[in-house]
Amino acid sequence: MKIRVHEPPAPGNLSRKSTSEKKSKSHSSSSSKSEKEKNVVTYTDRHGNTVKDGFTPPPPSSLPKPRPPRQFSPRALKYLRRIGYTTGLVGTLYLTDAYLNYSTFSRNFYAVGVCALIAADYKLNFGRNKTGGQLTALHARAADRILNLCLDNGGLYQKIGQAIAMQSAVLPPVVQQRFAKFFDETPQASFAEVEKVLQEEFGERFPGTGPIADRIFEPGTFEQWAVGSASVAQVHRARLKTGEEVAVKIQKPWIERQVFWDLWAFRQVSYWFGAKMFHMPIDYMAPFICERLYSETDFYNEAMNAQHTASFIESEPTLRGRIHVPKVYPELSTKRVLVAEWIDGIGVAERDILTGPYRDDRSVGHSVTTPKSIAHRQGPISRLRETSSSANRNRVYGLGLREKDIMQTMVDVFCAQMFLFGWVHCDPHPGNILVRRLPNGKPQLVLLDHGLYINTTPEFRYDYALFWKSLLTFDNDTIQRIAEKWGIGNSDLFASATLLRPYQGGTREIATIVGGREAGGPATPYEAHQLMRQKISEFIINQEAMPQELIFIGRNMRIVQGNNQALGAPVNRIKIIANWASYALTRSVREAGLERGFAERVKAWGRHLLFKTVVLGLDFAFWWGKIRQVVWGGMGFEEEMEARMKRVAKEEFGVELQDNILVG
Repeated sequence: MKIRVHEPPAPGNLSRKSTSEKKSKSHSSSSSKSEKEKNVVTYTDRHGNTVKDGFTPPPPSSLPKPRPPRQFSPRALKYLRRIGYTTGLVGTLYLTDAYLNYSTFSRNFYAVGVCALIAADYKLNFGRNKTGGQLTALHARAADRILNLCLDNGGLYQKIGQAIAMQSAVLPPVVQQRFAKFFDETPQASFAEVEKVLQEEFGERFPGTGPIADRIFEPGTFEQWAVGSASVAQVHRARLKTGEEVAVKIQKPWIERQVFWDLWAFRQVSYWFGAKMFHMPIDYMAPFICERLYSETDFYNEAMNAQHTASFIESEPTLRGRIHVPKVYPELSTKRVLVAEWIDGIGVAERDILTGPYRDDRSVGHSVTTPKSIAHRQGPISRLRETSSSANRNRVYGLGLREKDIMQTMVDVFCAQMFLFGWVHCDPHPGNILVRRLPNGKPQLVLLDHGLYINTTPEFRYDYALFWKSLLTFDNDTIQRIAEKWGIGNSDLFASATLLRPYQGGTREIATIVGGREAGGPATPYEAHQLMRQKISEFIINQEAMPQELIFIGRNMRIVQGNNQALGAPVNRIKIIANWASYALTRSVREAGLERGFAERVKAWGRHLLFKTVVLGLDFAFWWGKIRQVVWGGMGFEEEMEARMKRVAKEEFGVELQDNILVG
């Protein structure tokens, strides 16, 4: 085997090779450097500096071969065009609606979407197997969605939210907590928007230059910042050129565009989600409610209501001078602007000011200071009164009025509207009633905001008065007959709802519940919901026969009871209502000239005697409750009735009523 041995190169050869390699490398580097120098572009920048740029575009030969443009199929092009047209159309409609139509359509699509989301949430997550915590979370989600919807949309949605808030006591507690926000004051329209409304309504009648408000009213007297703002309108103070101080109620500019479609959406939601999905008989009420809400946006209608109410009150001797309706200026009122007399008064909820010691009109609302020398001379009873819980608050000078006189007047006027006039103010919450002191030291109530009224027929007024009187005489046959006539299945529950206290003159069902002897109601929230649906369907057996006026009359009576409760229940409200019902019946029979036989007259006198006996018993119960509350503490008359109604609602309907359910 031959082994070839590789010898290392000689040093001379190695040096020659290295030298040749160095030469070749230096040659290649010099050639590449020369090529780079050829590619360098030299130019002068704006500052005068010479700049070398080594970028040059590639030669065309190095570029890839051109490819033909991508060709879409005719079908794909058709769909792309449709998408483009649809996107452009939707975008145009949205921008037009947002900037020219006050988002009228967008807000209602938003409402339908929120309602659909709530309905789907309940359908998927409300069942027999859900725990109380899960159902509470479900109610909270629904309440938040409705709350945000109404607050975001504003306008009539705010008023619908207030209507829900008024009834939220029968809803889960978490819903009531959320909806308390609806009673806060709503944002104001800007003064520029107010001027725009005034210009549209009065521009032709008051031509000229300068601000339109200065052309209508005494220049410089129209206050740019509203003294009050509600969901539909806001009120500014001004002075006429003849010197009278006036309140100028101006509709917010977006209401006119939104009202029709907002109410349309409300009707659709009531039908599809209320009646169809949840099987609650509320859709039949929607048209009547929408009609009333629409009339509230017409200030011509409000001016007419105020004038009618003033004439009715003037025609009733027992009310004349005790009630005042601000004078309306029809020549300065339009569909969107109402000008009325300015009234200085105290809100009916300001109990401390209403009852505070009176010195003079200028001192009302100012703090009362008692010198120590006078305090030392006070007797023990006076010192005890000063250290009571009600006197520990900072006392102020007020009107020096009695709560009893205020509430007596309030209940009287609304009873007269229900039983005599047939012209009923349906929004008597504390913000719409002012109180002022007459020279004789008696209170005078001022009724504001006459937009929401109902007009009842003589037949309805007679039946309603007869129903009330029958409640106190325990005439169950008449109660049952009227309830059936009005399409109501359970007359005892209807009687309790009318009295706003449990009716114990019918079957023993209500009395057993009030006495605490019932087995305890539904076991789970799901069962309570099912029970409520069942009871409501049994309660209203004929929707077409039920007078829809009862919706707003019931609202009126609940708010009045809440006002009475807020002032400490100083009057026996049920006694006053019953006496007005009896008076209206007597007057209607006398005016109709109905002749009665001897037996009929004897029967009528017997019922009248029973009526007076029951009224006397009510008076005894009322004053006994007052004495018990003062001496031993505890609940007052209205609070005790509320507690009984809560028990009936829980046992009969499975509804957990919340505290202060009647406060308006």
